[in-house]
Amino acid sequence: MTVLPDAELLQDANINPSTLLATDYLNHFNEVLMLIELLPSMPECAEDIEAWRPMNYPDYFEQSTFKEKQLAITLYDAVKPELQEKLESLVHEIDGKILTLTERIVDLNGDVSGGALESVSFMASTEVRPLIDRVSALINDTANATDWMLAIDHPTAQDEVDRLFD
Repeated sequence: MTVLPDAELLQDANINPSTLLATDYLNHFNEVLMLIELLPSMPECAEDIEAWRPMNYPDYFEQSTFKEKQLAITLYDAVKPELQEKLESLVHEIDGKILTLTERIVDLNGDVSGGALESVSFMASTEVRPLIDRVSALINDTANATDWMLAIDHPTAQDEVDRLFD
């Protein structure tokens, strides 16, 4: 059994004392999302996007420069199993969507005409960003409080299509 540090030490380490998770993990997704969103104005980002690979929570911290990375890795084993399952399920969904977008970018084979990059960028904003927001809410233990706000702030692609017909 892992002996947990006190809440103040966890907060100082940017680890949520309630969930035992660190929001630093979101950087793994936010960085590639930002590149995808910039793609229409900076097509040269495609190479960096294509180089991105999924990484689970412990693996991310293993290679990161996060100051308390060993603590984050150790505490992951103490995270409640149902919370770990939710996190891993959402991460799996994010990974799939990013890899699908990456395939679309590769399939363009450098052709930046016809609004294809804008389409990929739009899909990233409307499909990936809300999932990252959900992971953030899960890590910060605010999932129940913010679910309705996330739906308003980040409509899905289907919401945007429905809006066009209203």
